[in-house]
This record gives sequence, C-alpha cells and structure tokens, in this order.
Amino acid sequence: MVAMDIVFWVMTGLILLIALFLVFLLFWQFLFIFFAPLKPKKFKESDELKKFAIIIPAHNESAVIKGSVEFLLSKLDYPKELYDVYVCADNCTDNTAELAKEAGAKVYERHCDDPDKKRAAFPIKLLIEKIMESGIDYDAVVKFDADNIPCADFLKRMSDALNEGVEIARAHEAPSNMGQNLWTSVSSCYYARDSRLACNFRERTGMNSMISGAGMMVSLKVLREIGGWDAMSGIDDAEFAVLRMLEGRRIHYVADAIVFEDQPSSREDTANRNARMSNALAKLYWAKGFKLLGMFFKTGKLTYLDMFAQLSFVPLPLLLGISIPVYFVFYFVTLALQAAGIQVYTESLFTMGLEGSAFLTIIITLIAAGAALIFYYVFWTYQSWLGVFLDRKILGKKWYKEASKGIWLGAIAMVAYGSSVSSGVSKKKVKWKEIKRNTKSDA
Repeated sequence: MVAMDIVFWVMTGLILLIALFLVFLLFWQFLFIFFAPLKPKKFKESDELKKFAIIIPAHNESAVIKGSVEFLLSKLDYPKELYDVYVCADNCTDNTAELAKEAGAKVYERHCDDPDKKRAAFPIKLLIEKIMESGIDYDAVVKFDADNIPCADFLKRMSDALNEGVEIARAHEAPSNMGQNLWTSVSSCYYARDSRLACNFRERTGMNSMISGAGMMVSLKVLREIGGWDAMSGIDDAEFAVLRMLEGRRIHYVADAIVFEDQPSSREDTANRNARMSNALAKLYWAKGFKLLGMFFKTGKLTYLDMFAQLSFVPLPLLLGISIPVYFVFYFVTLALQAAGIQVYTESLFTMGLEGSAFLTIIITLIAAGAALIFYYVFWTYQSWLGVFLDRKILGKKWYKEASKGIWLGAIAMVAYGSSVSSGVSKKKVKWKEIKRNTKSDA
C-alpha cells in the first residue's frame, strides 16, 4: 500500500499549496477593505486645458452609437475646440458608420476577413495611427466603448491629471443600469468594489491600477514612444497595462473621471463576456504574469506582486473546480474503505492520527468546508456592500434598492461566474458573441 501513501501525501500537499496560494490572493482583498476609508485622490485643478482625441471602436453599434457621439459632442463641460471624437466602424453589417457621421464623429471604416483580426485591438490601433498621422497636436487619447456615458467634467479631470504628470490612467467605472435585474446588479457591485476599493487603494499607496477600456487615457507622448498601439490580444486594455508596467511606467486611477457603463443583463451575455475575457486573460497570465512576479523580486515593488495576484484569480476557478472535488472524492472513499476494515494505507500513516476515527474525520471535514463557505459568503457580501456604499453618491438615491440583489446574492451568482470563467480558461479560443445593448427603451 506504499503507492497509496504516496498518492495521499502528494494530493494533500497539492491541496495545501492551493490553499496557501488562495490565502495569498485573499491577502490583497483584506488590504482593500482595511484601507477603504482612504479618500480618493483629487488632482490639482489647473487652468491649462489639454487637447483630446476620443476614440470609439464600434462593431454593429447602431443601437447606441449616435446617442453616445451626440452626448460626447454636446454634453461635456469642456471647450469643443479642444477635443474630437473618432469612431472606427469595424466590420459592421449595419449603419453604424452613417449614424456616427451624422452625430459629428470623424469616422473610419475597417473591413477584414481574417477571423484572428476581428477584435477591438485592431480598430483601436487604426484610430491611433490616424490620430498620430493627422498633424493635430493632441495631448492624449481617451477611449470609450460605444455605450459609455462619461460625467460632464470627465475631460477636465483627465486634463488636470495630465497637468500633474499623469501619462496613463483609468477612469472610475460606474453602472448605467444597476437596478435592471440580478445580473446587472451583481456586475455593478463588482465594478464598485474594483474601482472604489481596489483602484483607490492602489492610487493612494503609489501602486499601479489595471487599465479598463472604458474611459482609459493615454498621452500621445507615450504612444509615440512605443510606436502606437501595441496590445493586440483579446484583452487589449489589460495587456497594454501589463506591458507598460513591465517598462516601469505608472498607471494612475482618476477617481473624479467617472464613466457610466452598460452592464450585461442576461445570464447568457454575462457568461459569454466572462468566457471571452477570461480566455484572453489566461493567455496574458501565462505570457506575462510571471514576468510581473520577476519584476517584484528584481525591484521589491509590491505593485508587481499585486498585479501578479490579480491575474492569478483568472485560472483559480478552474484550478479549484478540478482539484477540490478530486481530492475529497479520493479522501472520503479511502476513509470509508478504512472504516469498513479494508486497509488502504500502511500502518505507519495511521499511527499519525488517522486510524480508528474515519467517521469523526469526515464530520470535521464537512464542518470545516461549511465554515469556509460561510466565510466566503460573508466576505464577498461585505465587500460588495462596502464598495457600493462608498460609491452611493455616484450611484444615486436608490443605490441600495438597485444594488441589493447584487449585494446579497452576488456570492451565489459568482458560482455561475466561476463556471463561465473556467469555461473560457479551458478553451483554446472563445468566439466573440454580440452582447445586447440596453438602450433607454430597454431599461
């Protein structure tokens, strides 16, 4: 039975390593909660106003593109001569290009039959190339998705940040449809936690934030230095952030630059988005994640360890989903055989405290598993509530009513999230699927 002893110890060791890895990842979440009272950083207001090029990559966005461009050109509290809106109608089969032109955007159309080049990175690259070739003296590029609605002073806040030396920044993400249903509420709570807890902690402690495509800002100086847009994976914003971090550049979070984003409102759309993003993030993790870890050991800067930890959450659901069930099936079966009088292990193993108490061991294990689930539910629920509570002025007077499903059921919904993330990680490639936009008439 020596072979069974070896299998037991190997599997136990692997589970302990996974548990230690999980504790390491959760350490950062405790930091975010502990430092939650930190007030968001405010960049000093400046009379010097920067010039922006706003870019929007759009694929079949006829439902929202006209309203979004019109909003940007008429509702922002910023001199109209200091910004332009560029739209790339990317492989569109609808009238996205025509509607964007009618609204006042500078429009480029892109058509490509190569399925490997049908993703957002390519229209972003095209638009930035056109901007760099335009001869217009822009100071920075701001990227929005077709459904994004920024706060009125968004460009002013980014201009202030630029004047303080910020070259790359992410915005504060907020939902535009939080109270629509369970899925939008859960997603909204997650983004509140990410912006208000995680990004705020990183900005106030001098660490880097992960860029999000909604409202990200990059100076033309940086884009010229790197030769244009160079993040061409399926998760271009995160890849761009990691590449810049590995170069030693700082990525800021501008809390007062708020962008409202439409959240997926169905289980199918949520699962599709999670699978697509996790598939691309997993590839980024294996390609660049351990370089971030190496940078931590090289420089001693915690920001690299933090980003390595955040990327490590992507393969985690698949790792847990496989290892824990396999381990416990093996564990309980062998304990049951031992209780039935069938010797599975050598006597030496059971002289270490396992003999004669298989039933008690099973009960203790089940209690421990139940305690872990309770801890997970309380921890996740508290984080969700805290993020939304601190964001309540942005979310409006009905913040609790609209977020309540996400707060109290979010931990349970994360099981579905974990399933879709695992699906994305386990596949070689995830096909892009169109997500329904929630226009005002749909809300």
